[in-house]
Amino acid sequence: TAPGDLLGRLLGERDAQTGQLSAGQIQTEIATFIDAGLQSISFALTWIWYLLSQHPAEEARLHAELDEVLTGAVPGIEHISRLAYTKAVIEESLRLYPPLHTLAWRAALDEDEVCGLKIPKGATITIVPWVLHRHTKLWDRPGRFEPSRFSPERSEGRPRYAYLPFGAGPRVCIGPSFMMMTLTLVVAAIAQRYRLRLVPDHPVEVQGLAYLRPRYGLKATLEQRG
Repeated sequence: TAPGDLLGRLLGERDAQTGQLSAGQIQTEIATFIDAGLQSISFALTWIWYLLSQHPAEEARLHAELDEVLTGAVPGIEHISRLAYTKAVIEESLRLYPPLHTLAWRAALDEDEVCGLKIPKGATITIVPWVLHRHTKLWDRPGRFEPSRFSPERSEGRPRYAYLPFGAGPRVCIGPSFMMMTLTLVVAAIAQRYRLRLVPDHPVEVQGLAYLRPRYGLKATLEQRG
């Protein structure tokens, strides 16, 4: 393997109790990285295109930014810092439709009480971004698609854990920067040239399996921008 790549690092790792990682453990880790990277990005893109197809004003603003910043060039890393509204579109989509809609299951170590709710020892605690991201105490008009809510002015003072598309704390997802970079470049490359339109009467129903997905897929057609 190439020096410093994922497989090489795993082959060099040592478990504190059992020694070298087994072939099965390494295979599981590699599969997890591939699945998490591909599935989360693909479903995030699905919901981004769905939301843009339903909100022409926000789509037009996205196109205007891409035309101004890219001026016909192929989107690259050098453009990302200037694609503020594109980033906001992605963040707002991840708020409404987080691919990882349920993050963690943890057991309460001791009996506790939070906001008047008694939690017995051993109870399972689940963190659900789908609920947090749509909570009226945390978000103004939470059911609406408003990318501008992620502008610096409107983001100021937002509770730290109101927005958790990648989790938080010591076990936060290690790939948010990579995912945001990938989503920004893919959205920019496609939206620069095309509009996506849903096939008429195609049902869109949310299904929460391992990832948040459309139950019947998302059938759409491409329209050339011109």
